[in-house]
Amino acid sequence: MDVVDAETVAMIYDEIDGLGFYAEFGLVETAFADPDLLRRRRYREHTLAYLQDDSVCPLVLRRLAARDPERASVVFRRLLKKPRFDWTRDGEELLRAYKPEHFRRAPRPRVSPVSERLAAYARRR
Repeated sequence: MDVVDAETVAMIYDEIDGLGFYAEFGLVETAFADPDLLRRRRYREHTLAYLQDDSVCPLVLRRLAARDPERASVVFRRLLKKPRFDWTRDGEELLRAYKPEHFRRAPRPRVSPVSERLAAYARRR
């Protein structure tokens, strides 16, 4: 997902995953708040992309789902066409199935802020 062309971009910091930038977060966040919006192609595509895109860490979906696990269940029932899906019961398994690389590697930040001095040194190499 391209953050440069996105209408909304979320910056989410996590102690383990570090700092991440998430394009079109506003659409996905709104879909989690109102799953009926998934009837619209734009909301459906972006929300599904958050699940399928390896650059979106599971943390983002966990945080959205934690706000209202029942609504999150509805979101994934509609996206996946699985009428019995329950976030509390099935969410972790879903994330492991769609984002296996994230669970295979040791957690490390994707973006690390550095001082100007260190950045100047890194540019010389």
